[in-house]
Amino acid sequence: MMRVLPAIVLLVLAVSGCRTIAELEQAAREARAADCKAAGFVEGTDPFRLCLMIRETNERIERVERRIDFLDAEISRAVTFGFWRRWP
Repeated sequence: MMRVLPAIVLLVLAVSGCRTIAELEQAAREARAADCKAAGFVEGTDPFRLCLMIRETNERIERVERRIDFLDAEISRAVTFGFWRRWP
């Protein structure tokens, strides 16, 4: 029991500092809105909504590019062993 208690306390402390997905999404929406306002768009107008959509799309594209880079690195690493080894 004495060994389990510190582990449980550490787990509770670690989880209590985490933010939920909804909180993270809300913070991202607020950051996009602040960026668009700083760029001079007026909230509630069509150009403002377009700015928000463009920023969200750019974030999605960046996530996809990071994933593609990761997969490319994994494929390159896997192909460099054995019979299919590539040399620079």
